[in-house]
Amino acid sequence: MAPKLLITGATGLLGSHLLRASQEWWHPVGTYHRTTRRQALSFFGKIDHGRIDLGDYSETKAMVADVQPAAVIHTAAITDLDYCERYPDESLRINLNAATDLAALCGDKDIPFLFTSADLVFDGAGAPYAEDDPPTPINVFGEHRALAEEGIIAAYEDAVIARLPLLIGYGSPGRESFYYKLVSSFRRGQEVTLFGDAIRSPVSAAVAAQGLLKIAGSGFEDDVNIAETERVVGRIHLGGRDQISLFELGQLTLRILGLQEQLAVPVSVLDSYAGLLQTTFLAARSANVTLDSSRAYELGYDPPPLPSQLEELLPPAWRVQADVLEDDESDPEAAELDEGT
Repeated sequence: MAPKLLITGATGLLGSHLLRASQEWWHPVGTYHRTTRRQALSFFGKIDHGRIDLGDYSETKAMVADVQPAAVIHTAAITDLDYCERYPDESLRINLNAATDLAALCGDKDIPFLFTSADLVFDGAGAPYAEDDPPTPINVFGEHRALAEEGIIAAYEDAVIARLPLLIGYGSPGRESFYYKLVSSFRRGQEVTLFGDAIRSPVSAAVAAQGLLKIAGSGFEDDVNIAETERVVGRIHLGGRDQISLFELGQLTLRILGLQEQLAVPVSVLDSYAGLLQTTFLAARSANVTLDSSRAYELGYDPPPLPSQLEELLPPAWRVQADVLEDDESDPEAAELDEGT
């Protein structure tokens, strides 16, 4: 029987890709929280799943005892930067306390534990960042991510801290991602303001999921050890090979879609600090937070060039200009708000 892989936050952008990709080798078990039960039944199908508040230690402890996973990938988090700024106690409860509690429970049983952190633990002043560069967070989300990293390693020395870049892709129904909002706005012919000086090393959620599964299976003796490597522990970066600004990402997307590049409008991160943008940001935004992912590349993580990843995400049927989609409730400037992970 395939070993069990517990994936928290399985209905999110990254979690949903992990859930799909892991079925080839693992017996995945997914958790969710905000998704309704009806949506969950439709989303998971026959895959084992359960609703849980990971901020409740007793629930989390009972779940680990019940599932008895062979490995855990913890993706559940509050990733909206401004929400974390507005509700720091809730961010603390989920982004910090829940993560360290789950890591400690896994450490007690030596269950391989992967925590998905973010490039936003850095302030953007010293890129590209290597794994041993000290975090320099500039907002609540980044601070709680950085503290969670420390707490996890303190509780479980053999845990994995996988720092992820901006993830590109489409989430499950009702969970609109940054890239979904961006593409939707462009296809409606709407202009979108994007930071020209916010440099990232993005990958698609599907590529990141494959990287995480290589790490999760490392050290096992069966088929889940895709890369056939010794057990990976400690901090590791899963960034892409391309360094690109959010504005350049918008331009590249428009070129693939065959739309006018003028729909992407460049603005500066500094403008967000000065209050010069129409959109109000509570959380400070980092500039260049590209990741040095050499360690992961040496272990077999091999993200394709970004244009080819976007080609896969943008179906040929979308690459026409004739029909403009009807307006929906998406905010064309909201594309800036979900750049957290």
